[in-house]
Amino acid sequence: MLKLYTWNVNGIRAVTKKGFLKWFEDTQPDILALQETKADTEIMQTWWNTNKPKNKPKFEDGFFDSSTHDSQSDISDIFGNYELVWHSCSVKKGYSGTAIFYRKDKFASATTQIGLSNDQFDQEGRTTILHTDQFTLINCYYPQGGREGRIPYKLEFYENIINLVQKYKLEGKKVILCGDLNTTRTDIDLARPKENRKTTGCLPEERKILERLIEQGCHDAFRYLHPDQVDSYTYWDQITRARDRNVGWRIDYFLVDSKLVHKLTHCSHLHQVFGSDHCPVEIHLDV
Repeated sequence: MLKLYTWNVNGIRAVTKKGFLKWFEDTQPDILALQETKADTEIMQTWWNTNKPKNKPKFEDGFFDSSTHDSQSDISDIFGNYELVWHSCSVKKGYSGTAIFYRKDKFASATTQIGLSNDQFDQEGRTTILHTDQFTLINCYYPQGGREGRIPYKLEFYENIINLVQKYKLEGKKVILCGDLNTTRTDIDLARPKENRKTTGCLPEERKILERLIEQGCHDAFRYLHPDQVDSYTYWDQITRARDRNVGWRIDYFLVDSKLVHKLTHCSHLHQVFGSDHCPVEIHLDV
């Protein structure tokens, strides 16, 4: 069985101060996809140096190759069996960014990809991709539509991901897509749908393009297992202390390929895990 997690951490440095390392050690994910790392490449390198190797590692385009170490004595216990790939925003400090941790013993032949080969989106560090023997994982931090009138930008990002999923499927790959999609599917995916009818994340054009993505053969893991569950969210506004009242939104997802979904045995929102304005989403795959 594989345990996969996605989590918008709202800053890798901030969440590290709030128990992230202990949570990681206790959870021991097979794959953990992060969004909103809010750290440029230099900061990510420093963070990885501090929390994993004792000697200076080798970095190539944001990828740490632990095979350059001669012994496990150079590796801390928490991340000793993990590789890390990240994609940082290059145009704004403390903004956006994605990363993937994966177990090198379970995915020994894995390869990674950073970005979509599209500067418009890649400069914001929104995509990291992991190719394994079992599936291809696409980790994305989707744009928010409300800031600076970015609905067209957000929809174009969705179009790029739809095209990428289609491409991988034509190549025979099984696709898992995860991350902060910044869109609710239906009204049961947020606590106050009527009040947010004209708010980004609930707009008809946003929901329509999310459904187009799902129509590529990528099942919404949570709704696949919990089709009618209500009051289960993944994001809460911090300013209004919305988490205390569970006034939330479900905008963080795993979308699982139709060729893999029969192996999906578990999907849950880890409401008890704090440290961010989002909580992690967990799935189990019997592969």
